[in-house]
Parts: sequence; structure tokens; C-alpha cells
Amino acid sequence: MFTVVRRMRRDERGQALVLGAVCMLVVAVAVMSSVSIGHGVYEKMKLQDAADAQAYTLAVKEARAYNFLAYTNRAMIVHYNAMLTVMSYVSHAVYLDRTIGAAAKFLKVLPGIGPVFAAISAMIKAWVKTVEKIAPTLVNVLTQLNIALWIAQEGMLSATLYDLYSDAGRDKSIHVTDPRAEVEFSMARNASFRDVPLPALYSDIGTINHSNAKNFLHVLDDGPRSSSPTMGPDPTGMQTRGRLLNRNRNRLSDPDMAKYRLLMGSMANAVRRDWTATGEGPVLVGREWSLRLCLVVGELRVQKTADSQIKSFSERFEGNRNDQLFAADDIKMEVRPGCGLGFLDWSTVFELHFRVAADARNGFHQEYGNQKVSAHHPWQGITPFVTSDTSFVDPWHNHFGYPCNMVVLSKDMGAERGDGGDGSQKEVFQLDNLSRSHFLRKQGTGRFNSGIAESKDGKPKLTNLEAGIQESVLDMTWKYVGGKQDAFAQDFRQYSGGMMAMSVGRAIYHRPGEWKEEPNFFNPVWTARLAPVQTHWDEENLGWLIPSYRDAKWLFNGVTY
Repeated sequence: MFTVVRRMRRDERGQALVLGAVCMLVVAVAVMSSVSIGHGVYEKMKLQDAADAQAYTLAVKEARAYNFLAYTNRAMIVHYNAMLTVMSYVSHAVYLDRTIGAAAKFLKVLPGIGPVFAAISAMIKAWVKTVEKIAPTLVNVLTQLNIALWIAQEGMLSATLYDLYSDAGRDKSIHVTDPRAEVEFSMARNASFRDVPLPALYSDIGTINHSNAKNFLHVLDDGPRSSSPTMGPDPTGMQTRGRLLNRNRNRLSDPDMAKYRLLMGSMANAVRRDWTATGEGPVLVGREWSLRLCLVVGELRVQKTADSQIKSFSERFEGNRNDQLFAADDIKMEVRPGCGLGFLDWSTVFELHFRVAADARNGFHQEYGNQKVSAHHPWQGITPFVTSDTSFVDPWHNHFGYPCNMVVLSKDMGAERGDGGDGSQKEVFQLDNLSRSHFLRKQGTGRFNSGIAESKDGKPKLTNLEAGIQESVLDMTWKYVGGKQDAFAQDFRQYSGGMMAMSVGRAIYHRPGEWKEEPNFFNPVWTARLAPVQTHWDEENLGWLIPSYRDAKWLFNGVTY
């Protein structure tokens, strides 16, 4: 008997089996940990990709809307220039009729060349009648087109606002990237306001959707202020701009009206063609020319000048002419003694003014002297359009007013939702067996479960089991992610299901090589970018979503507590 015992004590056979069993356990734990971590990283990457895709999509929609505003504003400017050009033709036709046409009436009686002057006179008369008929029709058509473009601008703003605010524009880009992604609680807090007509959405304040929509609109002049808690009854400023169509409420003394009228008038005047702005052409028949003649007793100079521009008048001027399409063709005759004596001043002999205008009082013709004769040139004035607010407070910190939109997504990873049971609908595949069939369950004595876990700040002491630490259980699930008894972790699991991702998209104004140019709605160079998560107007949402956000911010800034 003792011999057998001594032999067994010296016998080394079978020890590899014990070492193998222990190593296999370690390898199994390592493999399961690697698979769990790898799959968690994969799921996080997919969720983050979905958030980035949605944030970028919303930024693209914002940039597309702003570029649409720029294109339509440019089209309006082209229309105003066309109106000025046709009024310039009217003014020039009147000049031709009252000068060359008047001379041709007397010269047509000359033998031989009389028929030529008669034909010139007839042609000028026909041209005057043509432009007089075309001008009011074209001005009215272009004005109505500008109103239609403004309505299209408001429609684009409303459609983009709806995409930013509601769930209608989110599902496709999110769920194509990650089918298991869910819209986070703060983005869909009030389900009754989802997928409903636009006006009902304005009362759903305090959510990220509301913040995104307000950020999109606060770039607009007359849009909501970024510091305002609500967007107000007129979030896009449409009612304010619409007053431009009401002559009784459209007053230049009103700053809200003056900024639109003066801005669009200045933009249209700035891009006039030379022929329209100051005139050009040959002597006698052109809009701008100069003729000098050296006579025996002195020098004669005849100057032909032209001007066409949009003017804006106070409501007290001549019965409220409002805005005006003005065109002028003037002639001035001057003389001075001697020829080539540049030190002598010119003396005006006489002047002729040929001017036409279209305005809210049916315009006028001024063909001789200073008398204005009413004519058929009605024009209601500058029509509404959308422009940007270029005034910034602390632009470097507020990134020049560029709109940001935040997207927060979550994914149900099988976390405990705090309702006394498992709230997951579809758990990650490799965690199901570990969370329900622990291979060492009930194999221990249970004494460790009743042990006291670490306690801080005088809080009630918890057992290991109450703290989520269970003996003989290898649980790699997301059930108690963040801690079983931590209140912040419970809120996180309740709202997110165990995993969350956020992203910020931004529409920026960028003309290559002109980085100092202020953002505006006249140049279609808006584009979309992903931006840092921290934005000055979304810190409140970040603090609510991530309780440790403010602590981390203080620590990064060197503040200790």
C-alpha cells in the first residue's frame, strides 16, 4: 500500500491534463473577451458611421438650401437688371425721338435725301411705340417671376426645416448604415409631434431637433436668435419680408424694410452692364458720347451722358413712389473762348433731359425741362427675398454663425433598462448564452455574493451581488454597463440601451482663396462638413446626455475640484 502511494507521489504522469484544463479556461476567457470586445467595437463603429452619415446628410441639406437661396437671389438680380435695361431702351428711344427724330421731320422735305430722313423718322417712331409697349409688360412679368422665386425660397426653407425637425428625413440614411440604430430619446421626446404638419413642430422645444432647426434658421436675417428659447410665430421671417408687397406697410423709415430694399437695389446696381449703367455707343445715336468743335470765336463741347439705376425713396417723397427703375439720357452744350485754352472754364449754354421711370405711382416721362408727365410704367418695387444676417458676436468662438446640427443615436445592446427586467428586443448574438446560461452558475459557495463592496462618501454599503458582482458568473454582456447602482449609468442604460454615438454636421461658406469673405446668400459656395462634437449652443444637450461632460471640460481646462 505504501509502495503504491510512494509511486504515485513520484509519478509525474497526468500533470499536463491539469495544466491544460487551467490554460484552456484562460484561453476560453481570453477568446470570449476578444470576441465580445471586437463585436462591441464593430457595433460602435457602425453606430458612429450612422450618426456621421445622418449629420453629414443634414449639413448637405442645409448647404443645398443656402445655395438655392443664392441661386434664386442671383436670378432676381438678373431680372432687376433686365428691367433697368428695358427702361434704358425707353429713355434712349425718347432721346432719339426728341433729337434725331425731330430733326428728321424738317430734313425730310429736302430734295433727293428727304426720303432717307423720312424713313429715319418713321423707324424712330416705330421703335418708341415698341419699347413703350414692351417695357410695362416685361417689368410686370419679371416682377411676378421674382415673387415666385421668393415663394420657392420659403418653400425650400420649410422643407429643409421639416427634415431637420421631424423623423421623416432621418430613417433612410440611419437605417441603411446601421439597421439596429435608434433615434436617441432627446431627438424624439414627444412622439405626437413626429411626422405632422410643420406648424405643430414649433412647440416641441428643448430637444436636439429643435436646436438643429433653430440653428439652421438663425443664419437668416429676421430668423430666430440662437439665444432665444423658441423660434417664435414667424421662424423664417416670411411675414416680415412679405410686408414688402404691401405699399402701406412698406416704408423706408422702417429698418426691417429698408435693409431689404437698399441691399437688393445696391446689388442690382453693382452688376449693371456698361450700356445700362453709364451708356456707350457712337456719336449722335449712342447713349454716351462727347463732341468738340473749334470755332472761330471759341470752342463748343456737346456731351451726351446716361444713367440707369434702382432708387428707393421715403414714403413722404412725391406721394410714396416707393422703389423706382430710373433711366436718363441727358445732353449738355458748353462753350468757352478760344480753342485749346484749358485754363478757361466751360459755360453751359443749354441742357436737355430725357428721363423715364417706373414706380408705384405709374412712373413718369421727363422729356423737356423738369416737368414730369405720368406714363404707363407701373412697378410695385423690390419684392421679398431671403438674405443672411452678417452680424456676429465673437465670431471665432461662434464659428461665424455657421449652422450646426447634432445627431445622437443609440443601440440596444441588451442593457438593463431599469424596469425590473431585460428591455432588449434583439441582443448581440454572442452574448445571449452568457447572460442566460452561466457555465459556472451555482458552483460556488455564495459567500462572496454577500461580501461588502467598496463604499464611498458615506453612502450605504452594498453587497457584491447588489453592486452587480456575482460569484461564479462570467458575464460579458452589456446588462450593467456603467455600473449596476450608479444613477447616471441607469439613466444612460434607460435612454440608450447600452451604446450611444453622436455627431455634428455643419454647413459652411467657403470660397477658395477668399476665407475672409462673410457668409451670404448671393454666392452659392456653401458646402457641408463634419464638425467637432462640442458646439457653443449644444453644450446643454451634451451635459444632459453625458453627465461627466462638464467634469471632463473642467479637467481639460486645468480646473480642479
